Amino acid sequence: MLHASKALLCATTSMSLLWCGGAVAQTAEPAEVEQVVVTGSRIARQDYQAESPIVTVSAEAIQAAGPASVEQTLNTLPQFAATSGASSSNTALGGRANANLRGLGIARTLVLLDGRRMQPSDPLGAIDLNTISTALVRDVEVITGGASAVYGSDAIAGVVNFKLKHDFQGLELDAQYGETDRGDGQTLELAATLGGSFGEDRGNAVLSVAYLDRSHVERGSRPFFKDGGIAAVLPSGAIIPDAGNLPSAAAINAVFRGYGVTGTVPTNSRYSVNPDGTLFTTTTPIVNFRWPDSEPYIIINGQVGNPTGEFSPLQQPLERMVVFSRADYQLTDDIQAYGQFNYTHYTANVQRFGVNSATVRDVYLPVTNPFLPADLRTIIASRPRPNEPLLIYFNQGRFVREAYEQTYNVGQVLGGLTGKLPALEGSWDVYASYGRTEQNQTRSGYVDRAAYLSLVNAPDGGVSICEGGLNPLALAPPSAACLKYLVRDIHETSTFEQTVVEGTAQGRLFALPAGDVRFAAGASYRKNSYDFNPDAQRVSASVLGVALTNPTQGSVTAKELFAELLVPVVRDLPLVQSLELDLAYRYSHYDTVGGVHTYKASGDWEITDWLRARGGYQRAIRAPAVGELFQPSEQASATVGRTAAGQGDPCDITSVYRTGANAAQIRALCIANGVPATVIDNHRFTGSAVSAFVSGNRDLTEEVADTYTAGLVFRPGDLPFIHGLQASADYYSVSIRDAIGLITGDVIVRRCFNGDGSNPTYDPNNYYCGLINRSTSGAFATLTTPLLNLAGYKTSGIDFQLDATTRAEDFGLDERFGELSVNFVLSWMDTYKIQSLAGAAYFDYAGTIGNAQISADAISHPEWKVSSTFTYRVGDARLALRWRWIDAMGNSGNVGAAAATAPGVKSRSYFDLNGRYRLRENIEFRAGVLNLADTQPPEWTGEGATDFAIYDVLGRRYYAGVNIKF
Repeated sequence: MLHASKALLCATTSMSLLWCGGAVAQTAEPAEVEQVVVTGSRIARQDYQAESPIVTVSAEAIQAAGPASVEQTLNTLPQFAATSGASSSNTALGGRANANLRGLGIARTLVLLDGRRMQPSDPLGAIDLNTISTALVRDVEVITGGASAVYGSDAIAGVVNFKLKHDFQGLELDAQYGETDRGDGQTLELAATLGGSFGEDRGNAVLSVAYLDRSHVERGSRPFFKDGGIAAVLPSGAIIPDAGNLPSAAAINAVFRGYGVTGTVPTNSRYSVNPDGTLFTTTTPIVNFRWPDSEPYIIINGQVGNPTGEFSPLQQPLERMVVFSRADYQLTDDIQAYGQFNYTHYTANVQRFGVNSATVRDVYLPVTNPFLPADLRTIIASRPRPNEPLLIYFNQGRFVREAYEQTYNVGQVLGGLTGKLPALEGSWDVYASYGRTEQNQTRSGYVDRAAYLSLVNAPDGGVSICEGGLNPLALAPPSAACLKYLVRDIHETSTFEQTVVEGTAQGRLFALPAGDVRFAAGASYRKNSYDFNPDAQRVSASVLGVALTNPTQGSVTAKELFAELLVPVVRDLPLVQSLELDLAYRYSHYDTVGGVHTYKASGDWEITDWLRARGGYQRAIRAPAVGELFQPSEQASATVGRTAAGQGDPCDITSVYRTGANAAQIRALCIANGVPATVIDNHRFTGSAVSAFVSGNRDLTEEVADTYTAGLVFRPGDLPFIHGLQASADYYSVSIRDAIGLITGDVIVRRCFNGDGSNPTYDPNNYYCGLINRSTSGAFATLTTPLLNLAGYKTSGIDFQLDATTRAEDFGLDERFGELSVNFVLSWMDTYKIQSLAGAAYFDYAGTIGNAQISADAISHPEWKVSSTFTYRVGDARLALRWRWIDAMGNSGNVGAAAATAPGVKSRSYFDLNGRYRLRENIEFRAGVLNLADTQPPEWTGEGATDFAIYDVLGRRYYAGVNIKF
């Protein structure tokens, strides 16, 4: 009894390795596996050939991408849409790294660990790849196409299954270090794995600990970004005019004539202050701008602001610790107990220039403020109501940088029993898991509303409150005493919990002439909950630059029954060596959307020894995630593009809308949309993004997808000079209806103003026009970007893969000259269509860059992508050259547009070189160079803009590593 209790403890606790004291031995030969399970099915069988397209990524391939490379490795595969992850300045991501198959969004890619669900790290239920240590990963299987009938919700685009090493024996140490060619971006990764047997070899336990430290890289460190790009933020502040209380043209022109300006300055101009105390306009036309080049302000294409290179990251800093332990124990010859624990702690930091307070509508300056320049007083005194206060736009970067520190604690414990079913030549498995994610966020750099107003409203400008007071239009920060009086931090916590209980059985039912009919069946219970606790300062909106937000919580519960059947149809006929059907069905009941059905029918046809055909149909669903249902209203940024690129605000007098054939109708629509008639013919928009609000929607229903695949697999065996030749070509088609998504800013603007023909009558009551909110000056105030069951997404294409090896002896050379192998993967995207609302037209974005409607973090959808690796092996050494090619892309803003003027990007090729050398049986060194030619990203829309996900923005970098086994 004591022995059994000890074994159970060893199998279910993370500290079992320290307590059990099992023997540590050298790595033994693995036992022969009679049956295997491949991702996409729950049925184990001999000589399994997948009936669905599967790509397998080895642990060696992951290491070849350098430290912290799980995300980077997947991003290079053509089946994935690259997500920005480490290079994102998006604070909502919090440093997370995700997988995004087919560009259909991270929530539609299901990530598994040994076929079981992992603990989510965000409100969408997506898995953060940071929580996976590569130390124990044997390989990664990627299946594209719906798999909801087999795995449940979230598998619309496909499944990424990380398969771990089992029965680990010995001690393995691994270290890897990398940095860029510029001497920054240092990344250190360390891992130690200890495993061994205990209980007279009836049990095995393993503990793996991995640590990663990645340093920060700023955009300003690269010439491509340093001198390009601008953020339309003015830390010294700008006075925003009231369209109903504009100053006189005579007063404005008189002031600027005193500066030597002879032209006319629009009456609706915004004003800020030069270093010499004179005024300049911050909206086009920029008049009397006198800031020297060395100062924070610059002008690009008629826009004044801060260069983005000064404050946006190319690589976010990250410190991560992952602890994984697993133990199993053979209770009887047919029953095994197992337990598993996975814990990740990591901290990611993002810094930006400052919090944009442009949309704070109640931050006004009294006209009596003593710091207002005399020339500004002259202008505002000419207003019809001269004593009304002044609305000020400012960015809080003058006080302190906006900093986000996000700390994650992600844990999951799992335990279960598994056993054999001899009578059915099968097995059974029952397990339960519980996981919890805690995200603690500290946001610094916010200004207290009451404190700010008390300073600017004080008769002496706040001098009596803190040293020096507060000049609202000055660039220099106020005194340390005033900063202490003004600046606040915000602390808030989000938690996600997941409970899973699942039981499955699989085996042989009966025999048919063509073989055994096999099955898998099971039941599952899953509950996901979400709890958001914002800072009290956000609840009360007592700091500037944040939206009013309340606490929220909610949960989603699912109960499921599923079954899968493998039916051998015929065998040993001409051109039909074997034909098998795989059928699956799942019924799921959610407490939010009710009952849903998913199913699949796929086939594997072995035509000859060297040719197979495969394909099938799958109905998949995705239930709304807890965050999509319960997430509170959040302030975000919606990209609308620049007017100079044919995008931006259509009401801008220089836009392609106002200067086109329908200018009169556009002008009337602009007035109806909120641009005052007094400024309509002077209205300018100099930004590229607008403040937006998005929140959860409890009325969301499930997404439904239909997936079709069809392909051929060619395996001719050894040929003259060629060994292991294998090629496959697979067609895929995914169609999603009732897709949950945001209507993005550029889509809202284009649909309202008939940029794509969707509002031909220029109706101001158009749905999209109602999502635009303008200030009294006519400028964009906010956009409402609703989260809805939108109409549909469709994507289709073809994947091709080829593997082959040739050896020295094939050419009459000594075998010591080694062998050369090639792996070639190509993906062609035929369609990538989006329908924004039911009944609207589909627009095809295949071959374009910039559309963020499905995924704000993966905006590129090239028509062609290639990843090809050439490997030369000789003795204990291996050298590999990888070529990655990304097709040229047009601008998504041109899709459906009457005037296609927005620029696209040219194609890019990247070369990576890596090598490995086994010094001894237990010691191996590796090293590599990524982006060998130091290829720069293509410029998109000018000014240093590019896609930080799909293109290499760090430049050439190096890494080296060592693996030692004992």
